[in-house]
Amino acid sequence: MEKVQFLTSESFQKIRERGRRLPALPGADLRIQYLVKDVPRRGEVRYALIIEEGRIVDLVEGVIDDPSFDVTMAYEVSVRLHRLELTPPEAASAGLVTVGGDRTKLPLMMSVVGRPEYQALVKELADITEF
Repeated sequence: MEKVQFLTSESFQKIRERGRRLPALPGADLRIQYLVKDVPRRGEVRYALIIEEGRIVDLVEGVIDDPSFDVTMAYEVSVRLHRLELTPPEAASAGLVTVGGDRTKLPLMMSVVGRPEYQALVKELADITEF
């Protein structure tokens, strides 16, 4: 299988396709805005995950209105998270990510990304991604 380049429209489409298959998690609705800095040959990449009932229902390139919160990180941190070399709590406690907005939603995000099904999705996506 041909690999897709990380943080491109093609890789975002793979996330959309696979994210809809996650099992439901009632009440887990989030709109997370991301800013990834220092992306090779591109500078910054902005995108947002739209999660409803624990499923990724959309990934929007660019900026969305009214995010639950926003996350900023360097490209290398994003790569490590997507390769499962680093967990979101580890990245946050090490000061490798900055979170703005409603931080009370972070435990809800952790309940989504901490599930084995979500971790399997990230692993599947990493296997088809060129970093």
